Amino acid sequence: MKNEPTFLEILLTKIAFYFYGKSVYKSFADRLPLNGGERVLDFGCGMGTVAYYAAKKLTHGHLTCMDISGRWLNACRSTLRDYENISYILCESPDLEDECFDIVYCHFVLHDISKSELEKTVPALINSLRTGGVFAFREPLNEADKLKVIKDLTEKNRLILKESRVTDIPLMGNALESLYVKQ
Repeated sequence: MKNEPTFLEILLTKIAFYFYGKSVYKSFADRLPLNGGERVLDFGCGMGTVAYYAAKKLTHGHLTCMDISGRWLNACRSTLRDYENISYILCESPDLEDECFDIVYCHFVLHDISKSELEKTVPALINSLRTGGVFAFREPLNEADKLKVIKDLTEKNRLILKESRVTDIPLMGNALESLYVKQ
């Protein structure tokens, strides 16, 4: 299947998670405005590197992990095996209920999606947010064209930038982290 990672990619991600989990993935999860009871979507969850830290904060909330890869979802299930408040969705493009999430986040995912698919995906993710909900992402800064598309789509779909910063991610380089709020 074209969307499946190789076993080497999974192994390298596990190694990066082990050595850089706190500095890379936990730092992003810590910036999410989680109080414990939110309904959260991890879009493009991979092996659950950010979800691992987000799930710890969702003491009475729910986390949905979504990915296009069955291998990544199986790896995610393994990473999050100690949590019961998680559901897993395998899908090519998000077909989500309107206004069902408080937070939707993407970590190094959107830049891998074609512009034409982003034009469908980002609005679907935004529509799944409740009013006042947060759309958060971290994407490579060297993907300026994709970042412009994402920014344009967020503003076109009634999101207001709450905060944004550029950060240096070990092994990944400079990245843009942004949090938008749905009006």
